[in-house]
Formats: sequence, C-alpha cells, structure tokens
Amino acid sequence: METANGTPARDTLVRRISRTMLAIALLSSALAAGATGILADRMLLASEDRRLRNAAVDLVHEIAGLGETEAGREADAEQAELERLGIRITLFAGNKRLGGAPDIPARAGCGWSTTPGEEWLRRCGEEAPGLLVVAEERFEGLPQHRGWLTMAALVAAAGAVLMGLAMSRRMARWAARPLTELSESLALIQPGTPLPSPLGTPARYAEVNAVRTSLVELLGRLQEALDQSRRFSANAAHELRTPLATLRAELELLAEEGHPPGTAAALARLHRTVTALGTLVERLLVLAEGARGTLDLTETVSLPEIAEDVLLSLPEGDRGRIRIEVEGKGFIQGDAHLLRQLVDNAVDNALKFSGTGHVRVSIQETAEATLLEVRDEGPGIAREDSARVFEPFYRSPTARAGHPGHGIGLSLVALVARTHRARAEFLPAVRGAHLRVSFPHPPAPPDRASTGVKAENKPAGEQ
Repeated sequence: METANGTPARDTLVRRISRTMLAIALLSSALAAGATGILADRMLLASEDRRLRNAAVDLVHEIAGLGETEAGREADAEQAELERLGIRITLFAGNKRLGGAPDIPARAGCGWSTTPGEEWLRRCGEEAPGLLVVAEERFEGLPQHRGWLTMAALVAAAGAVLMGLAMSRRMARWAARPLTELSESLALIQPGTPLPSPLGTPARYAEVNAVRTSLVELLGRLQEALDQSRRFSANAAHELRTPLATLRAELELLAEEGHPPGTAAALARLHRTVTALGTLVERLLVLAEGARGTLDLTETVSLPEIAEDVLLSLPEGDRGRIRIEVEGKGFIQGDAHLLRQLVDNAVDNALKFSGTGHVRVSIQETAEATLLEVRDEGPGIAREDSARVFEPFYRSPTARAGHPGHGIGLSLVALVARTHRARAEFLPAVRGAHLRVSFPHPPAPPDRASTGVKAENKPAGEQ
C-alpha cells in the first residue's frame, strides 16, 4: 500500500489490529498459565492437607473415651496401618507422647517441616480435648507434579499463541473490512460522475458512518469548487475566443495593406501574440471540457491520420524535421478533437525544445496497447521533473530558460490521455526526451459460443 505521495506505507490497520490481538493473546495466555499453575498447586496442596487431617481426625474418633494406655495402643496400631500408605502418625497428651511414630514433633495446623533435610515433609496436627494427633507425609514427588503443571500451563499458553497467530490476521481483516469497503468505494469515484451508491448509503457501524459522512461532505464541497472553476475557465475561454478571432482577422487584413517596414514588423509581432493567445484559449477549453469526464469515447479514431494532419498544419520549415513511423493500424476508441490536441501539443513541445533537431513520431501496436511515442533531440527532462511536467502551469528550469510557453501543453496531453484511460509518461532516454502515451486495448467482446448463444442457420453462400 502506498501513501498519497507514492511512498510505501509503513504500516497497515490490519497489521496494527493483528499485532494488538496477538499481544493481548500473549498477555492473557501468560496470565492464565500463571494463575492456572498457582491454583493447581494450591489445590494439590489442599488435597494432601485434607488427607493428613482426615487421618488425624479418624484417630481422634477411634480413641474417644479410651484411657491413655488404650489410646496409645490404638495409635500404634493406626501408625502401623497408615505407614503402608506413606503416612506416619503420633498421639500426644499435652507434651507426653502416648503412641505412634516416635520422632514426630507436636504441632497444630498444617505446615512444612523446618528441619534441614526434611524440606518436602508436610505435617498436620488436629487437636481434641487434652489430646493432639499429628500426621505427616513426605511429598518427594511434589516438585515433579509442579513441573508437570508448569509444563501443561506453558503448552496451553503456546497453543493460545499459535491460535492467536493463525486467527489474529483473519480477525483483523474482518474487523477492518468496513474501512476496506469504504476505500474500495472511494476508488470508484471518477471525475464528473455521481458518487458510488455505497457512499450514499449509511454504514452499519457508527464510526465508519461518521468517516463516510465526512468524506461525502468533503467530496461535495470539492466537486462544487471544481465545477465553479471549470465553469469559470470555460466561460472565460468562450468569451475570449470571439474577440481574439476578430482581432486576428483585423491584423491579417491590415497586414495585406502596404506599410512601412517598422509598422509591418509590429503588425507581425501582434499577429503572433494574438495567435498564441488563441492557442492558449483553445487549450483552456480542452482542459475545461476534458476534465468533466463525461465524453462519449466511442468514435474509432486513426492515430496515423491525426499525426499526418498535425504534420500538414505545421509551417514548411518544421515539417522537414518530423518523421512519422507507423507499425500497425493504430485505431483506438476516443474523441478525435481531443486526440488531435494531444498529438498537436506533444509534437509542438518536442519541436520547441529540439531547436533545429529532428522529432520522431512513432505509432505501434502491441498485445496490450497502442503506443504513441514522440522523441526529440533537445536537452531532455530531469528525472525529478518527469512527473511534474504534466502538472498544469508547471515549467521546469530548463523550460523557463529561453523557451516561451504557459505550462499547459503537457498537462493537456496527460489530461486527454487519462480521459481515454491511457497513460502518458516520459521514459529514460540517452538523448532528448522520450514521451510515450499507452492506449490500452478495449476488452474483447465475449465469444458467442462461450455465452451459450447459438449461431443462426443461414443459407449456403450467405455471409
């Protein structure tokens, strides 16, 4: 994607949304994995504590109402039974041990042993009236369990990230689709044509609709300003055409009368000036009419014939400097008057900058387009000016240095080319300037056989 000045865009909204979604997926996955690991560890520890406390409570219930001697024997029996399950238990009466495992210290509640070498030993004490039962178990497999929990959380997080990678761009494109559709509608706008129907229909989403409304209002103001400018140019050109034609005729009549040499030279200069003004007015009319974009370009026009007409209209001295080369028929669909202006201005520009050099006009057919090329032997066009010379009234430093003009000729060439869906450009040249106008071929009509229409049966010999 490119920006308005032709430079590549550094980012796109789709990439921005997809990166945001991916970052959210990464963060949420990390938080979920951490929370899951902590919760699973706490649940595992609570389950083991419940197991130890249940063993202690069971012993309390079994010795209820027994004396210390009988209670000690029950504790020893319970110790022997639970040891097969990995649990050791001890019964205390105050600070006196009555029975069970001999090396378990008295403590209430659950907690880890603080004795060196017993890092994974868990003890839970359950109190009863005058008695204390302490159960312990060594959780040597707990680090492994925690490792598996961590691994499971990481795998889940990785899966979420991969899913985010796979879905984020697709979801971002879906989210940005209303803006993409708006952009596609804007791309359909042509000069002088009504706005595309999607731009006139309220958008589904409020934010996109606000942008659409602002754009429609802006386009309306711009269209109004352009219409006013075109009307002014056209009206001014029309108003100037008649008095200039009258003035030119009067000067021609005066020139036919006998005058002193000084007066005759002055009349000739005035005639050249009025002729140049008339040419400028005609070009302004073409610019005003051609920019409307409402021309019916259905006439079959021969570019070679137009080039020959332009050649015949030139002064005798300029005709010998021009060589026309034709390869193919050179027929295109368009407006003959506008195309005559295009060729006339392209040749005039080449003659003006060639000095006494030659100009070569070539017309050739390719598989994709009909090419009109004009090459001269002038100073050429700098690369940085090759695009700007098509702007109205722009004149490069080389053009301003000793070459009269208004800066309209090449802009008219570009405008007529765009009107005919063609492209005007200057190509790199070893010497002089090389102008090319590419007229793309119209799409071929559909084949009757492919559309399912059968040819009509005709008598033999009938065409």
